[in-house]
Amino acid sequence: MKKFLVLATVLLSACSAAKKPAVPSQSGMNLAAARQAYSSCVPNAPRGGQNAVVGSYVAGVVLGGVLIGPIIVASNERNIRYNGEAGGVDRCLRKQGYKRRVLTDAEINTINSSSPTTRRHLLDHLVAGGTLTNFTAPKEA
Repeated sequence: MKKFLVLATVLLSACSAAKKPAVPSQSGMNLAAARQAYSSCVPNAPRGGQNAVVGSYVAGVVLGGVLIGPIIVASNERNIRYNGEAGGVDRCLRKQGYKRRVLTDAEINTINSSSPTTRRHLLDHLVAGGTLTNFTAPKEA
C-alpha cells in the first residue's frame, strides 16, 4: 500500500498543469539582460526534459512494477518532459542570479492589454523585482 501511495504522488506531480507565465527576476536587471540570460539557458532545456523522463521511467519501474509503472509514465510523458525542460532552464537562470517570478493574473492581463511601449516598461519593471501596484506607466506620445 505504501508503494502505491508513493507512486500515485510521484505520477500526479508529473501530471501537474503547465507552469504559469513567469519572468526571470533579479534586482537591477532589465528585460534585455533577462532575455540574454534566458537565451544562454535554453540549450539546457532538452537535457532537463530527457533527464526528467528517464528518471520518471526508473521511478515508475521501481514503484509501480515493470508493467504498470512505465505505462503510467508513458501516458504523462509530454507533461513530464515539459516540466523537466522548464526546470532545466530555471536551474541555469538561478546560477546566474535570477529567480522565477510567476506573474499574477492581473499582471498577465495588463501585459496583454498594454501598448508595446508600456508592455516593455512593465516587463523591465517586473524583471527588476517590481510589482504591478508600484508600476508607473510611461507617458504615451
